[in-house]
Amino acid sequence: WPLHESQKHKHRAAIAPAMSMSASTPTSPMGDIVLPKPESTGSHRHPDCLPRLLGHPLRFSCWNRDDKVVEAKAPTLKSTTSGSALGGVSIPCKDLRSALETFEKSGATSMRLAEAGGGAPKGEKLWATACDLVRALLLGVEEHLPDLRPEIDLRAHSPDAPGVEMVSLAVNFGAQAVVGEVATPSRCGFEVRMSGSVRFSLQRPAPSKSSSQPQLTLRVHGLDFDSLPECHAVFKSLEKDLGENGGLSKESAYEWWTQNKDTEYPLESSKFHRMIESLFGQRAIQMLPKQIRIDSFWGFLHNPGCSIQSFTFHADSRSKTTLTARRNPPKSVEEAKLLETCLEVAQSVLKGNRSAGERFAASVTNFGAMFYGPDMGQSGADAAAIVKLFSAARWWGPGPDGWGKFDQTWGCKDKRNAFGIVVEEQGRLLWRLQGQADTVQAARPRVHKVATSAATVASKVPMRRHGVLCCRRRAKQA
Repeated sequence: WPLHESQKHKHRAAIAPAMSMSASTPTSPMGDIVLPKPESTGSHRHPDCLPRLLGHPLRFSCWNRDDKVVEAKAPTLKSTTSGSALGGVSIPCKDLRSALETFEKSGATSMRLAEAGGGAPKGEKLWATACDLVRALLLGVEEHLPDLRPEIDLRAHSPDAPGVEMVSLAVNFGAQAVVGEVATPSRCGFEVRMSGSVRFSLQRPAPSKSSSQPQLTLRVHGLDFDSLPECHAVFKSLEKDLGENGGLSKESAYEWWTQNKDTEYPLESSKFHRMIESLFGQRAIQMLPKQIRIDSFWGFLHNPGCSIQSFTFHADSRSKTTLTARRNPPKSVEEAKLLETCLEVAQSVLKGNRSAGERFAASVTNFGAMFYGPDMGQSGADAAAIVKLFSAARWWGPGPDGWGKFDQTWGCKDKRNAFGIVVEEQGRLLWRLQGQADTVQAARPRVHKVATSAATVASKVPMRRHGVLCCRRRAKQA
C-alpha cells in the first residue's frame, strides 16, 4: 500500500493522523487499509484487527452498509512519564519474545511518526541497537532461568512533547531479584541486578538541527549495577591497617594488596582476587608502567555501584553507534565520595590509556567510557561491546590452572580458531536468583561440555601454528 483507487471498496476505514487530514499536510504514511466485508446483516462493526496508529489522535471514516459516512475521532491517549501512574494502551503479548518483537516494531512506528510530525532526527539504527540491549538483558534471564514466569506489561503512549514516553516495556521476574554475574575475564567489579519490575521506555526525541548527530534516549527503572561485596571489604581492611596513621594512599594500598592478597583473600574463595589477577596477570599489562596497575586497583576499590536512570545512544561521525549512561543520584555522602574518586581514576585511565584498555580489557574500559567518556571530551562506549557484555553466556567452565581453576566463568570467552581469530562470540553474564549460591545450575552440564571442547581446541593452537611455519620454511627453501 498505499492502495490504488480501483482497489478501494465500500467497506473500508481510512485511517490517518488528525494532523494529516487537512489538504496542506502530507498524506499519512499508513495509507488506506481495506477491512474485511462484514458477514452479519446488522450495522457495520469495527473488526478486532482495526489498526491503531500509535502516537497521534486517530480519525476514523467508516462506510456502513447503507453508504452513509460515519465519522468519529478516537480519544487521545494519556501520556505518562517515568515514575507516574501507568497510562497509554496496553498491548497484549503471549510471551517475552513476542513482547520484545512488538516493543521494537511499535517503537519504530512511533519514531517514524514523530519524525514526520516534529522534525525529530532519524534514529532507526539507534532504536535497533537499543532493542538489542533490552533483548540481551531480558532473554538472558529467560535462557538461564527457564522456570521463571515473568509478568509482562507492554504499553503504547501518545507523546505530545520531547522527552515523553512513546512505548514502554515492564517485566517482573518475581519477588526474588535476578542477578547476573559478570565473567571474571571481563574484569568488571560489579554484578547486574534486576529487582521487582524492570522497565524500559523510549523517549520522544527532541527536534535537532540537520547538522547534529542523532541520538535516542531509553529510560530505565529497576536495573542496578552492584559493586562486588569484596570491594568494600578490602577497602575496610586497608583503612584498618593503613588509615590510622594517615598512611592510606594509592601506592600503599597496592603494596598492601600484593603482600596480603593470598592470605587475606585466597583465590579459591575471592572473586575480587581472581578478577584482579585476570587483569594484572597478563604479560601485556605487566609490561606497562606500574602506575597504571596502581590507578586501576584504586579504581576497583572505589566502585560505588549505581542505579541506572537512562541509556542514550549516539550516531557518531564514523557511522558507529556509541552509548552513554546516566545514573541516579547517590543515596549517601559516602557513595558521593566514592563517585568522586571513581571519576578521578576513570579520567586518568581514559585520558592516557583508553586505546590500550580497549585492547586488553575491552569490557571494563567501555563500561567506564559509558559513564565518563563525554566528561573527558571522548565518545561514549562502543554500544556493541556493552550489548555483548550484558548478553547471557552460552558456555563456561573452570580453567586448567592458576586463578582459572577456581572460577566457573573462566570459559566465558569467544571461540577462536588456530590463528587466534574469533569465529563465534558469546555473552558475559551468568544469571541466578539472588541468594542462590551457584549460577545457572540447570544449564551447567551442557555448557561444561562446550567449554571443555573449546579448551581442547585452544590447547592445540601452538602445534598447528608450528606446522604452518614449518610449511613456510620448506616453501622458502624450495
